[in-house]
Amino acid sequence: MAAEAGDPVSAPVFSRDVAPILLRHCVQCHSAGEIASRVPLGSYDAARPWAKAIKEKVLLREMPPWPADPAKSLKFRNDARLSTHDIDTLVAWVNAGAPKGNDGDLLAKPHAAEGWANPLGRAPDAIVALPAEVQLPPSGEIPYARFFAKVPFSQDKWVVAAQVRPGNGAVVHHMAITEVALPNGMKPQELAQFAILARQLGLPGGAAPVRPVVTAPSNSEAYDMLGMYTPGTTFETYPDQTAKLIKGGGNLYFNFNIHYTTTGKPERDRSELALWFSDAPPKHQIYRVPAAVETIVADGRELLRDSAGDKAEGTSVVIPPIPPQATNYEVLGVAAYTNPITIYQFQPHAHLRGKDFEYTVVYPDGREQTLLSVPKYDFHWQLAYDLETPLRLPAGSKLVVKSHYDNSANNKNNPSPDKPVFFRHENQSWDEMFTPFVQYSSDGPASLEIAEVDGCLEQSSTGWMLTHATDPVPSPTQASSSADVEAAEARSPGSRNYQLLGVGIFRPADSQRARVAVKGALIKDGPQIRVNVTSLQPLSTACR
Repeated sequence: MAAEAGDPVSAPVFSRDVAPILLRHCVQCHSAGEIASRVPLGSYDAARPWAKAIKEKVLLREMPPWPADPAKSLKFRNDARLSTHDIDTLVAWVNAGAPKGNDGDLLAKPHAAEGWANPLGRAPDAIVALPAEVQLPPSGEIPYARFFAKVPFSQDKWVVAAQVRPGNGAVVHHMAITEVALPNGMKPQELAQFAILARQLGLPGGAAPVRPVVTAPSNSEAYDMLGMYTPGTTFETYPDQTAKLIKGGGNLYFNFNIHYTTTGKPERDRSELALWFSDAPPKHQIYRVPAAVETIVADGRELLRDSAGDKAEGTSVVIPPIPPQATNYEVLGVAAYTNPITIYQFQPHAHLRGKDFEYTVVYPDGREQTLLSVPKYDFHWQLAYDLETPLRLPAGSKLVVKSHYDNSANNKNNPSPDKPVFFRHENQSWDEMFTPFVQYSSDGPASLEIAEVDGCLEQSSTGWMLTHATDPVPSPTQASSSADVEAAEARSPGSRNYQLLGVGIFRPADSQRARVAVKGALIKDGPQIRVNVTSLQPLSTACR
């Protein structure tokens, strides 16, 4: 039972009961220089004026922020939710008039070396800052900023913890840091001149000479995100026996990609990256990349890879704009894995119209499991979710991420419900993004292939089947292009049958008993050949 106001005997006090809760769950964000610094909670004098607000927020479970639905998600080791006992303690403290207690009962705060958030107080092994302070205008649209800081190591380094810290949290919306290589002898300041010359020569995309150093095992174009900052993220440490790689030597740089916003007055920023190293290589190297973006289904329609227009950031397709006043615009991403992997972290990313996210896996035997459900995605608290038990996926598994967007006046964050919203190559806050990050390790070589088949789509007692189908042909992509569809149209029917897995996302009922072209992970470990589907395109030719 909560204590009555004015009951000094049974009431919790700040020093003994409340401060430890705030220290564990709140102070990391509610302190100077952090995202919630306007509501400081690091001392009694700072927290006391906010006592009623604390009570309200914890009773509503709005603080600490934890948008994931625990009933529909796996367990996470960084789950920030307060226990019922903690909530009762905070409420009873406020009801009792927020008594201070004895200063001698206060626990010593963990030492934060040099202001960094390592809970052990360990100073970073290296700190990399922007090469110079950035001067920002008071208003207007700021294009994506790219800054290069020289990699100061001659040898490779294994990173076991990292923290990306904005120099000015008011203007840094998000920041992604990768390691890149420039041609020998080239300096970053020469890139702009090179791009101008390349365009004059008609080279595609300016033929930028910047290339990634560490990439995803299955995609040499997918940069490993060494460090990330989004609102609500801070220090991160990686699970035992895992680490991220920084290559040393050569003409290598840390590439800071920063999305700045304006505040109405001139601002400055000099953001930093702190790194903690291991002396020994890990058992597992981990990578952070946008996942489930091989195929994109928008508003119920699978998008072709070769559609003309501005490719949405992190994808190979043009995502149609969200119409004005649309309340539930759906974007769905798909990717299959031809080798076994282990997933350690999820981090969905969208902008002001982002409404929800859901990560699901379709296993090679057809089972489906929801991994993370974020029913109320919050642009202001874009958290990373670290799995309590890393999830191993066998080869042939498929990850599906579904998200919805609210571009209506019902969305309190929406600045312009009467305008369409675009998914561009480089996006401002008023544009949109579909970026479902995953941090994972590759646990072995590819044992399966992505194949393309076409045939007649039929529903049976065991699910969806592809009958009168062609022999499988290896495919370099998981999504389809108009050229793929054209080639499938010209093929003659075959005599094979395939069981199709995870096909519901492609609305198969619309193409029942029609001829379709299918891509996906080909699974041959049983009498029935299965395809974990990553693309399903209707064909104009009829079934026989």
